[in-house]
Amino acid sequence: MKLNELFGRHVMFFVIICLSFGYIAKAGVTIMGRSVCTREQMERFLLKNNPKAKAYVYLIPIFLEEGQAEGVRGDLAFAQSLKETGFFKFGNDVHPGQNNFAGLGAVGGHACGCSFKTAREGERAQIQHLKAYGSTRALNFPCVDPRFNMPKRRCAVCFEDLGGRWACPGYDTKKFNSLEAAKRVKASYGDDIVRLWNEMKKMKRTRTRFRSNTF
Repeated sequence: MKLNELFGRHVMFFVIICLSFGYIAKAGVTIMGRSVCTREQMERFLLKNNPKAKAYVYLIPIFLEEGQAEGVRGDLAFAQSLKETGFFKFGNDVHPGQNNFAGLGAVGGHACGCSFKTAREGERAQIQHLKAYGSTRALNFPCVDPRFNMPKRRCAVCFEDLGGRWACPGYDTKKFNSLEAAKRVKASYGDDIVRLWNEMKKMKRTRTRFRSNTF
């Protein structure tokens, strides 16, 4: 067997393994994976869009820690919370005191959704719910997500797949007549999360990427 053929087979095997564990996908940004944004970038992006959100900066390392613990992209989970809360301005059905930063259980009709005892518990539930969508692997911490068993495991490998699943209908009904139409121009719920993440990555960084020795 030629060397290039052997190399090609090894590469294909690696891709298959990565796809099976949810690290990469044919298209889109996977839910499972490592964070790439620094704490500093995340903080700057938050305060750029909401200068009054300094009280929520302490949440950033928790997102990164909880994400790292479960193999979920914590920086993208943070971007999801920015979308869900309007950069922590809230104002919709979920209230700040619920420690619910991802609209868990807020299914419309003024339903306020789930409440959690602490911010870490709320973020852990969000990370666990993302893992339910993006992976079939077991949780590394006891489950605190009351809706963990509701989605079919690994039914949305990428954040772009969350429209119509995590959020329904998952698009602006005033601008589009279907989820498919919104996805075609990358304007669905999941696309918005990825767009925020891409903007966050452009923020100035002077520190290294987050690393934790906790887990």
